[in-house]
Amino acid sequence: MFEDETLRGNPGEYPLTAENLFRVGLALGNLLIADRGIDKPILSIDKPDFVTLAVSVGFMNAGGFVRVRGEADVHLVCKRSNLWEVKIEGLFPDDFRKLEIILFGRTPIPKKKGEEIGRIETWTREMKL
Repeated sequence: MFEDETLRGNPGEYPLTAENLFRVGLALGNLLIADRGIDKPILSIDKPDFVTLAVSVGFMNAGGFVRVRGEADVHLVCKRSNLWEVKIEGLFPDDFRKLEIILFGRTPIPKKKGEEIGRIETWTREMKL
């Protein structure tokens, strides 16, 4: 799914469907929690749009927090040209293989419930988790 650590496509078409992007965010949050031991991982997005928000909802469902333009454990960068390019910065090359194993594995991806679900926030220097 990831070519050169990038997802490419048109929003609404695989791999940039809402469902798939949600699962990418969910898998990414779980990877950071389980593999890196980050209790409350943080994802940064530059602009809220279909792609970044779909990934963000999945990430929050894993228990992660999302910041619009701020310091974070990983950054989601979207570039628009002929095809949209979605990159996750802050991961190691081996992490993308792990993400694909989570996404294509038979085991359900864990989801948080209730108060354990993360939130989205606009970053200011005064904010602390």
